[in-house]
Amino acid sequence: MRRPVVLLTYLLIGGYLLLIGGALYWQVGQREVLVNHPSNPYQLLERRSVQRGGIFDSSGEVIAESVQGEKGFERVFRGTFGLAPTIGYFSQRYGTAGLEKNLDDMLMGRRYPGTSVVGRFRHLLSERTSGYDVITSLDLNLQRTVEQALGNRRGAAVVMEVKTGRILAIASVPGFNPQEIDPQWDTITGDADSPLYNRALAGFYPPGSTFKIVVLAAALANGGLDLASVFDDRGSVTIQGHQIANAGGTSWGSISLLDALVVSSNTVFIEVARRVGSEELLQMAGSFGLGRKPPLAGDNVGAGKLPAGPLSPLELAQMAIGQYGIVTTPLQMAVVVQTIANDGLMMEPVLVDAVKARGGSGKWTNRPRPMGYVISADNARKIRQAMAEVVTRGTGRNAALRGIDVAGKTGSAENPQGRAHAWFVGMAPVDKPEICLAVVVEHGGSGGSVAAPIARRIFAAYFQGAAG
Repeated sequence: MRRPVVLLTYLLIGGYLLLIGGALYWQVGQREVLVNHPSNPYQLLERRSVQRGGIFDSSGEVIAESVQGEKGFERVFRGTFGLAPTIGYFSQRYGTAGLEKNLDDMLMGRRYPGTSVVGRFRHLLSERTSGYDVITSLDLNLQRTVEQALGNRRGAAVVMEVKTGRILAIASVPGFNPQEIDPQWDTITGDADSPLYNRALAGFYPPGSTFKIVVLAAALANGGLDLASVFDDRGSVTIQGHQIANAGGTSWGSISLLDALVVSSNTVFIEVARRVGSEELLQMAGSFGLGRKPPLAGDNVGAGKLPAGPLSPLELAQMAIGQYGIVTTPLQMAVVVQTIANDGLMMEPVLVDAVKARGGSGKWTNRPRPMGYVISADNARKIRQAMAEVVTRGTGRNAALRGIDVAGKTGSAENPQGRAHAWFVGMAPVDKPEICLAVVVEHGGSGGSVAAPIARRIFAAYFQGAAG
């Protein structure tokens, strides 16, 4: 009789411990998940009764705001559709995404954005009827031009301010209308063009020949080479039984490293990479931020990929032209050119300029942050000089703009799904760059023919106020 009683006692104790454990798991471990779940009745009530903070561009133009409706506050999106994958959506049914998700606590007024102890105390004691407004670094006028330039082509573009790292425009095309998330969810999520996919922040593309500026940086820093160094370009090279040729099989003969970048010689840059070595080249690529997630808040920011060394001669040759094992995002390539434009100093990319309380009772500014020097100022100027020649007399001529000196590099990145992706990365003006950009058009083919003209329109809009 005693044994069954003991067993029953143990079972009751075990069941009691399981109940306690389950309660602790849901009440403590999963508290954030339950509190923030869109189906939580408290969440539904809060999201209708609290006026969510607005999202604005740098001049104060509204991107998204909450307005009073019949059933409480409703979110209204006033930005461009190509900006929507970055700003995201706010839905009573499907939750949040993008910046709306990353800054949800501040937009709803749950989290105090400042560091003041007194301010935090007042925040806790105040009755919350509205959230904090977010002022982004974006320029909606420039954003509209970027999307008009991309047109109906799938792709992305990122425009940055060189000295600060502020993102002025960020387009992912095709985009979507956040106000159609609830009624058109199945249509949007089932679209073969993936409009919810943020191509600018998380689109993975081989960089193609735009990677040659990283190879050039490694050569100037570690390879004992200069822009005047001369190579013998025979039009193709065979490595481990594989032939790699220049575009069109052109043989350039005796050519300087500067001119090799201008014409985008594959054979010369394969030789440059061989002299530099895989370890140094991978280290330089990593220093530029490739292969790791940029320090921009959000779960939709991609890290890309760098191959693990050491590389075989063939792998190194393919990487030298931006193909083997290397995958980048438009944001990452924009940061690469920002670093070169900024005399070698990499800046942390910035999307949010400030957060402020409604009614002007407080404003908190997000100041630019340097991440350190990647290359010397002298080498950065040499690379800019070479990129300027690419635009004046090389593969990037379609990016040239009258009255403004533009520097850039084209790329046509091969991919197994069809035509090459068309790239252009660049900056302007050459002597003291103000903005830089990265443009990619999926399956666009030639970077010089497709991506470079898009870059020219963006530069024209910024410097001349025209879509030119």
